[in-house]
Amino acid sequence: VNTEQLIESLTHNKREMRGEVFLSPLNEDQAMASRDSITMAVYSHLFDWIIQRINSRIKSPKPPHSSIGVLDIFGFENFQINRFEQFNINFANEKLQQYFNKHIFSLEQLEYNQEGIPWSDIDWTDNAGCIDLVERKMGVFSIIDEESRFPKGTDKSMLDKLHNANAKNPFYIKPKITGPDFGIRHYAGDVVYNTVGFLEKNRGSFRDDLITLLKDSKSDFMYDLFEGVKLSTERGGRGKPKAATVASSFKESLSSLMTTLSASNPFFIRCVKPNAKKQANDFKNQLMINQLRYSGMMQTVVIRRSGYPVRRLYSDFCSRYQPLLASIYTDVPKDKVSLYLSKNAPQKEWCAGKTKIFMKETLENKLEQLRVQILGSAAVLIQKIWRGAIARMHYKKRLQNIVKVQSVIRAHLYRKLFLQTKGAALVVQKYVRGHIARQVVAEMWAEKCARLEEELEAQRRALEERRAEMERLRKEALEQEAEQLRKELEEEEEARRKEEEERKRIEEERMREAMIRMEELERKRKEEEARRLEEERLEREREEKRAEDERAAAILAAEAAEAEQMGLADDEVALDEAEQEMFKHLQDLDSHLGMEDEEQTEENGIDEWSDLEP
Repeated sequence: VNTEQLIESLTHNKREMRGEVFLSPLNEDQAMASRDSITMAVYSHLFDWIIQRINSRIKSPKPPHSSIGVLDIFGFENFQINRFEQFNINFANEKLQQYFNKHIFSLEQLEYNQEGIPWSDIDWTDNAGCIDLVERKMGVFSIIDEESRFPKGTDKSMLDKLHNANAKNPFYIKPKITGPDFGIRHYAGDVVYNTVGFLEKNRGSFRDDLITLLKDSKSDFMYDLFEGVKLSTERGGRGKPKAATVASSFKESLSSLMTTLSASNPFFIRCVKPNAKKQANDFKNQLMINQLRYSGMMQTVVIRRSGYPVRRLYSDFCSRYQPLLASIYTDVPKDKVSLYLSKNAPQKEWCAGKTKIFMKETLENKLEQLRVQILGSAAVLIQKIWRGAIARMHYKKRLQNIVKVQSVIRAHLYRKLFLQTKGAALVVQKYVRGHIARQVVAEMWAEKCARLEEELEAQRRALEERRAEMERLRKEALEQEAEQLRKELEEEEEARRKEEEERKRIEEERMREAMIRMEELERKRKEEEARRLEEERLEREREEKRAEDERAAAILAAEAAEAEQMGLADDEVALDEAEQEMFKHLQDLDSHLGMEDEEQTEENGIDEWSDLEP
């Protein structure tokens, strides 16, 4: 959807009057209500679309058609502060509990009739009065809708009408302390509701501009969800919109659900959470008791226990309690069960049906105790016989083991005697064979020694021949090495001679360069001497000029004193300026000559160092 349009629809109320559109800003609570309404609308239509798609897939081509329906509400709710939502949820649970009780009651009556057992009235708590308090004319729903249609209706006026109309109803609770609360006695307990926001939530905040916004969505899926939703002006007649309230819509939806349930064969599955954290092996007793109470299981247990809560087929009874029926000699299960119970149980605790035996819980407990006792005695007898058999088996096995040990010991003794005899024979054989072997070894050793002497003589002759050959080769190698060494010495001598000549040539060139540098230094020294004489001449001229300037300054000072005596102030100023200018000129001249001396000295020093470097 368009973001700007969505923001405008959530924060402003659009009204059309006489062809003109007016926008009025909403406060924070109204804007949050608009946000919640659009969220709930999208969720509701998406939920309906999913159920419709599932039913269209499982629908059989021929009747009867299969379908599913999902009731999207939580169980009974009782919080610290209960609002309009908790009121609707608890009323829906109240209706479902009434249907559940009637269904269980009818199933009980049907089973009793099928088994041919007399039916007696069972006392059970009926919540019809609580439902009538909400549904009847001038009931809670009626008053809420009536106040919602009044423009000036408030939660307080609605609460006053509820108190006036239902104060004497036993299922209505009027608080003793004045406040925005009222209570209802539900089947699961008393619940106090806070009426703040009842009328606003009942009127609904799903306005026409929000419906138009969703219909204009760019998503085809969103458009399909709200395509069949009509605007308030389309639902009304004669130009006056008649939008249904939330309470009336919820009441109609709940009525349709009850009609569907009445026409079907329901199966109830009650789920109980052991703890709120969804952890294994963690059972919260209070939480489970509250769930059982809120789901109506307590009422179901009361209904079942009012009659014969234990029902078993005759064949199942005979199978389970066979140890108790051993003394009854008949093959008909029903006769066997009836005969045994008539002898061992009061008639008020059981009743025989056509296919089942109906019993009280106390009778079942007695039968279970007897069964456990008989089975325990039988188990002890079986254990006794079995232990005797095991003991005999162990004795026989132990006797066999003793015989086997004796045979092994005898075999060990005979084997030991045999091994001793065999050992003595082996010793005799060893000495005889040793003597023969030593004679053979002595003969073989003599032959081997002769053969080794011949081999050693042959090796000695071969070694001498090899040594003579190596001596000859060594002499030839020494001669070759001497010749090679002589050639290398000659080559090194020639290279040394060439290096000496090259070194002398380089030294001569350096001497020539040194002579040239000395001549250059002498020339520079003479130039320096001339420059020094010139500087002394200039210094004498500066001294003479300075003396002349001092004399001029003295003359000027005398004239200035004379002018001062005469009162010539202007002349004195002029003389001071002339004197300052003269001294400045002398200072500039001195600094210029000093800089020239330093530069010349630096140049001379660089030349001297460069001359001395080689």
